[in-house]
Amino acid sequence: MNSGWWREKVYEALAKNNITFCSVNHPKLPVTLIMNTAIAYVRLHGNPEMFYSEYSLANLKELHKDLLKNKSLHEVFVYFNNTASTAGVMNAQTFMQL
Repeated sequence: MNSGWWREKVYEALAKNNITFCSVNHPKLPVTLIMNTAIAYVRLHGNPEMFYSEYSLANLKELHKDLLKNKSLHEVFVYFNNTASTAGVMNAQTFMQL
């Protein structure tokens, strides 16, 4: 994984070709939520401990709010990959109820 992808020039080039940037919550990458097309794609890997860390209710609510306030989105995909324990399942169930 390379943090060099988190640049405006990259977002624009992808959008120009109708390619959605995948926002990733990963311990070694920027946590910036990037929405460069009408589709949002978010992968939550666990942070600070990859695959294990559970996201707090406050984190999930903030993500939900940030996604909803972007009125240009037509579809949103949020994937939980913090599944080495029950954290991913619990977070996904909580997120669906928001």
